[in-house]
Amino acid sequence: MTNKINKRKISLRELPSGEELSLKVIEVDGSFEGPHCYIQASVHGAEHQGNAVIYKLLEYLETNPIIGKITLLPIANPLAMNTKIGTYTFGRFNSNTGDNWNRLYFDFSKSSTEVYDFAKVHIDEDDKNICKEYKKLLKELILNKKAEHTAYGPQYNGLLNLTLQELATDSDYVLDLHTGPIAARYLYVPEYLEKRSEDLYFPHRLIIPNEFGGAMDEATFMPWINLQNEFKKLGRDFKIPFESYTVELGSEERISLIEAESDLLHILNYLHLRGMIKNAPKKVKKSNQLKCKLKDYKTYYAPKGALYDYQVSPGAHFKKGDVLAVGINFENLYRDEPVKFEVKALADGVLINHYPSSSVQSGAELIQAMENVYL
Repeated sequence: MTNKINKRKISLRELPSGEELSLKVIEVDGSFEGPHCYIQASVHGAEHQGNAVIYKLLEYLETNPIIGKITLLPIANPLAMNTKIGTYTFGRFNSNTGDNWNRLYFDFSKSSTEVYDFAKVHIDEDDKNICKEYKKLLKELILNKKAEHTAYGPQYNGLLNLTLQELATDSDYVLDLHTGPIAARYLYVPEYLEKRSEDLYFPHRLIIPNEFGGAMDEATFMPWINLQNEFKKLGRDFKIPFESYTVELGSEERISLIEAESDLLHILNYLHLRGMIKNAPKKVKKSNQLKCKLKDYKTYYAPKGALYDYQVSPGAHFKKGDVLAVGINFENLYRDEPVKFEVKALADGVLINHYPSSSVQSGAELIQAMENVYL
């Protein structure tokens, strides 16, 4: 049996010239009912590798049947991808407002009386029916928020994000594909999914609080956290069936189809363990999965504006006192200070990200690293 693949577009924005920017939605339905996985890439327009993974996944889905449904959104933010300054993609922030595109989602369920009322009405129902009916409520809440947001015209700051939330509403699993600047591969994992996240065999994971900070993963898992809290107040222990992760796939401004094959193996293995793919990929390898709490994810800020030579590669371990970067500042010649200086590690750790350019102003996020790492 083969999968049914449907393609459609959702209009997002009309440019001054009259052309439209649209989302490309690809919906893959298996021959049998099952879970729904939603995967999007490039909400930050310079973060391209997720699109290579979606391409490889589409190749796989053309000949390999699935159970359930997979919704794919390559290039989930076409405006951001098309905002170029010379050779650089200004894709992390809305160029008109300065807002981070991945901080514009909505937590419409936090203080919603509808969620409390839902919990009261469904307190004695089985989990399967609760999930089915709750997704309907979430869809209704998003559409209400969308109507409110566009009442005086389609304000673009947030409309994209509401549209993406709407598309992900009836899913069971959400994978939001990103990259770092110059980065390793790692996951953002909410605390309640720390154990379950081990089925996504990526080597590093940041364990974040079960709280809303404006990102897509939080926007999709927080409604379930809020429902669980309402059930708890009413005396019911409700286990959240929903999973959502931010998946970081290396460095921005590039794709690698070869690396995408390896990335895809991790995702296929995850889908297999969630009952969506019959056979596990044979080549997937489970690495040591290093974790740290978000509070132990440390940022080194550039002490001086300078040209920096990074001494530690993403994914590499370092010890306290190791040189992480060497800077060169010619202004120091006029201060009777050394032109060359070092940025040293304040504690043992694993380097995850560093700034994408050697030209760095003081105060910029030079290096990000995991400390107090555990398995």
